[in-house]
Amino acid sequence: MSAEVTVVGANGTLGRLFVERLGARGLDLRCPDPRDEVKVAELADARVVVNAGGPRVRPELGWGDYFREHVGVTANIARAMPRGGHLVHISSTAVYGARGALLDAESPEAPTLFPSPAYACAKLAAETTARAIGRERGVDVSVVRPSMVYGPGIDSALDTIRRLASRGVALRLSPSTLRQHLVHVDLLVAIVEALARGGARAHGANSAYLAADPFVLTNDDLQPRGGRALPLPVPVRAAATTHRRWLGTLGVAPGALEALAVLALDNVFDSAPTLRALGIDVDRFAKARTFDRYWGGS
Repeated sequence: MSAEVTVVGANGTLGRLFVERLGARGLDLRCPDPRDEVKVAELADARVVVNAGGPRVRPELGWGDYFREHVGVTANIARAMPRGGHLVHISSTAVYGARGALLDAESPEAPTLFPSPAYACAKLAAETTARAIGRERGVDVSVVRPSMVYGPGIDSALDTIRRLASRGVALRLSPSTLRQHLVHVDLLVAIVEALARGGARAHGANSAYLAADPFVLTNDDLQPRGGRALPLPVPVRAAATTHRRWLGTLGVAPGALEALAVLALDNVFDSAPTLRALGIDVDRFAKARTFDRYWGGS
């Protein structure tokens, strides 16, 4: 890859990773007021932009916060790009909600069924904004919908479980058979890199791509080794409230346990069409090479 790729949201965890792994130039962009059209001169000649901007789920954020940043920033990016450019927009499988079903890229969205509906609705609105402005301005848009990202350098719900285990508390998620379909950060980077390199027209302009591991886990797979078991039914809001003061002494950030509610989705995502379309070798991202190596450090 080369610096002809610009990553918006370079101050965030994923944005920093994309900048480093894609050899891209980084740009931080905020949107104080979505009613204002911000001129982003840095994108006037940007042929490929990866939009990884906007906050992730945090208990202190509300509807206005999510919509201002996700929708507002996306609108300003799409307006600033040149005709013929390609916007790789990072969305989320949160737009499908918690369905307990097999879902593909064409499945109906249900963002209000997500544990944080404000976040999921803002993500879906940002997708719609990118596509609408892209059509008006002649910018191709590829939407990537990753499931929960985990792996080295990623502060996810799995990382919260691992941190607690390292301090002697092994959360036991129930029911043990509930499914977890996540995406390792290396696979997400490979998907974004393939889109940025090949261009939207090479893979289908204005398409959506599901980013999920080529295997499915269960809560039983997320049982850390060692530690004293703390049964924690999902969702975990009540348990989080009860144990917040105690867990604070273990170095768990405020809201970290509430964020574990994302593990209650029980969704399975058909990512095979995405991996085939982008020519990604699924063997590189087998469970033994991704999840097992990461989780083995628990």
